[in-house]
Amino acid sequence: MKKLSILLTIAIFATIGCDKLMKDETILVDDPELQAFSEGLNTDVGLSKKSINALNDALNRHGKDGKHRRDPAFLWKVAAEMQKKLTSEEKDRLLGWMDDNAVPYLFSSGMDGGKGRGGPHGDSGGMDIRGVFRILTDDQKTAVMSIMSTFGEKMKAIQQQIKDGTLDKEAAKTELEALMAAMIAEVEALLTDDQKDQLAEMKSQMEAKMAAMKQAAHDAMVDALGMNASQETDLESINKTYGEAMKALFEKAKADNMDRQAVHEGLKALIQNRNDSIEGVFDGTQIEIIQIYTALGMQYKRHCGNKGQGGKGGPGGRANN
Repeated sequence: MKKLSILLTIAIFATIGCDKLMKDETILVDDPELQAFSEGLNTDVGLSKKSINALNDALNRHGKDGKHRRDPAFLWKVAAEMQKKLTSEEKDRLLGWMDDNAVPYLFSSGMDGGKGRGGPHGDSGGMDIRGVFRILTDDQKTAVMSIMSTFGEKMKAIQQQIKDGTLDKEAAKTELEALMAAMIAEVEALLTDDQKDQLAEMKSQMEAKMAAMKQAAHDAMVDALGMNASQETDLESINKTYGEAMKALFEKAKADNMDRQAVHEGLKALIQNRNDSIEGVFDGTQIEIIQIYTALGMQYKRHCGNKGQGGKGGPGGRANN
C-alpha cells in the first residue's frame, strides 16, 4: 500500500510537474501594509498569478519586517525585478495612466521624506515642535501650548480673510510668516541655554540623518539602473534645468496673474520636457525600471499612504481603461 502511494505521488508530479504545483500556490506577503499594496496594485492593474507571485516574493524579500519603511532601496529593488517579470500587457496597464497624464518620472513614493513636512509631525519655520516638547518641563509645555493656541487663532483669522476675499494671498503670506517668526521667538524665550544647545544638537543629528537617507536613495537608484558617471551628471543637469524652469514659471504666473489652467498646462509641458530629456539619457531597460519605480511609488502612496485605504487620484481608476 505504501509502495502504491509513492508511485501515485511520482505519477502526479510527472504528469502535472513540480513547477505547476508550486505556481498554483499564491505567495502571501508577510506584512499587512505591503499586502494592501500588493492587493491594491493587482486590483488596479490586473496581474497574472505568476506576476503576483513574483511581486509578493520581491516584497517579502526586500520589505519584510518593516524594512520598506526605512530602506530607500526597497522600491528600486522591486522595480528592477518586476521589469523582468511583468508581461508587456501588464506593463502597458501599469504605465498607461502615467503616459496619459504626463506624470513626472521618479515621482515621490511618500516613503522617502514625504512624511514630516509641516503639520503636527513636522517643523514650524525651522523649529521642530516635537523635538522642543521632548526637552520641556511640564510648566514650559503648558506655556508653549498657550502660545501656539494664541497664534493659531490669529492664523485662522488670516486664512478666513483670504476666503472672504478681504486679504490677498501675498499679503496673507507676509502676515503668516511674521506670526510664525513671532511665535518661534516667544517659544525660544522660554528655553534655557542648555535646552537651546540640546535643540541645536538634535537639529544637527537630523540634518545628518536626512543627508544620509538622500545619499542612500541616490545610491539605490544608481545600483538598480546600473548608471554610469555620465548619466549621473546628465540627470543632475536635467533636474537643475527643470527646477529653474519651474521657478521661472511660478514667477511669471505671479507677475502676469496667470489663471490656474494656464499654470497647469505650463507645468505639464515642463514635466513632459523633463521626461523626454531623461529618456534621452537612459536605455530602454533603464527607462522601464524608472517608469515602474515611479508607478510603484504612486501605487504605494495610493494604497498605503492612508493606511492602505486608498486615496483620490493616482493610476487607480484609469489603469484598466
